[in-house]
Amino acid sequence: MKVAIGLGLMEFPFAGAADYWRWVDLCEAGGVDSLWQTDRLVSRQPILECLTAVAALAGRTRRLRFGMNVVSLALRDPVLLAKQCATVDVLSEGRLLPAFGIGSPLGPEWQAL
Repeated sequence: MKVAIGLGLMEFPFAGAADYWRWVDLCEAGGVDSLWQTDRLVSRQPILECLTAVAALAGRTRRLRFGMNVVSLALRDPVLLAKQCATVDVLSEGRLLPAFGIGSPLGPEWQAL
């Protein structure tokens, strides 16, 4: 039986990009199965935009899989989102783990609208 470990990021708890990439490299070398980036377009805390983050992970890593936790379809153009996901998946050789939802009316994005 294989046990997989995935780690998720909601906020950006790093001092800068170098610290983030050091953490990603440790995850890649340490056997972590996947990294997950939360989708938040509005936040009081620093947070990376999820599609941009997974595209960067695709270029930086060779083994890790990565996902979006969870992309809100109500806040994005669905045709563009599908094309972006397909592009990242092709260039990462199938390592994208997409997850889609409708979002939450309690989320800060909905309150901002």
